[in-house]
Amino acid sequence: MQLEQKAVVAGVVRKITLFFLLLFNLSTIDFAQLLPGNETQVNFSGYFDSFNVSVIYPSISVTKKVSESTSLTARYLVDMITAASIKNGKSNSTSTNTSLSKVDAVTAASGQTGGGEEGRIESENILPKFDEVRHEFNLGIAQLIGGGIITFDGLYSTESDYTSATIIGNFTQYFAENNTSLQLGIVRSWDKVFPKTKDWKKNKNVTTINANFTQIISKDLILQLLSTYTDNSGLLSDNYKLVPITVNGKDSLFDPIHPDLRIRRAAALSLKYRLTEKSSLQLGYRYYWDSWDVRSNTYSANYQRYLSKHVILGIGFRNNVQTQAFFFKPNYSAPEKYMTTDIKLDSGFSNELQLELILRGGDRQNFLPFLKDERVQYIFDLNFYLRHTDSPYWFNNSNKLFATNFNIGIRYRY
Repeated sequence: MQLEQKAVVAGVVRKITLFFLLLFNLSTIDFAQLLPGNETQVNFSGYFDSFNVSVIYPSISVTKKVSESTSLTARYLVDMITAASIKNGKSNSTSTNTSLSKVDAVTAASGQTGGGEEGRIESENILPKFDEVRHEFNLGIAQLIGGGIITFDGLYSTESDYTSATIIGNFTQYFAENNTSLQLGIVRSWDKVFPKTKDWKKNKNVTTINANFTQIISKDLILQLLSTYTDNSGLLSDNYKLVPITVNGKDSLFDPIHPDLRIRRAAALSLKYRLTEKSSLQLGYRYYWDSWDVRSNTYSANYQRYLSKHVILGIGFRNNVQTQAFFFKPNYSAPEKYMTTDIKLDSGFSNELQLELILRGGDRQNFLPFLKDERVQYIFDLNFYLRHTDSPYWFNNSNKLFATNFNIGIRYRY
């Protein structure tokens, strides 16, 4: 499954979890109550874009509070994706050069009409409904320690051409009667990559360190400072995205070659302001820079409002502008030390519109029978995404990607 779709899936899951921590009543925060309680959450999510990539990813998580200071969580997620990978086939897996007579960059791009964002080699077999299925398993523990919370999570995901094992640790300490908090975290992943068109298996290692600071300025304002440092090493290219080059009058495809080390950094500022007793506004800015010379500026604004005791509505907008990697070129006239057709390494911009709706049960209301139980919440998310790159994508000559992301979730506390 390609990196952008993985990022989308992970982003939606994180957002669903964090949405419930939005602080509408900032003057009555008790951080110690953030220890997860007994609950089950089921989500059904999807992603669809104009490059004919489709992802369906249901998930279920169960949290059990085993004591006043300890909670356990288990989660299972499955991604079912089309246009995600290349079947075994016709390319020479021991060579960096593949003749276009063996793999046509356009017609082999996808099993669907019109192609897909990932390259794909057709076989004579009938295509399955989903080109790729990924399974992810997660076990976690949260423990109150003094004036803080420490959490550990272990994740494992597997698909036909990729496996990943991840350990996540976070510690949050609260100060000044819980008006100030400092969070430190580390994420370590060990990935193995084995494309279907190759006869090798390579490693990818990722280590991320986070440091976040939160301060309640007043009963109406919260300030957050966020920072991230990530070390990526190993195979950092997508070997389904081949590089077309004309050599001695012959059109050929070459494997992409990326540097085997990428240091990524980000710093962000977030302000959460209570406009009224029923509404809040969150403003954010994030600056990103890495060792591949990619720089980006991200601006975001999110508005949340209680329409009633049972209905919460949110709307947000996010804009990102970035530069290109130092080795990215729209076209290569000859093989080079580093080569890529990964359009996410080109300069460009993206815009995202986010819509959120939460329905909460309880308080003897009768107008919606399924909301009678105060332990139930229903979550609806709908995002519209546009990405524009300065260079068109190599196989469909388009420099615009339109995508829609949705989530339907049910959360039950007991």
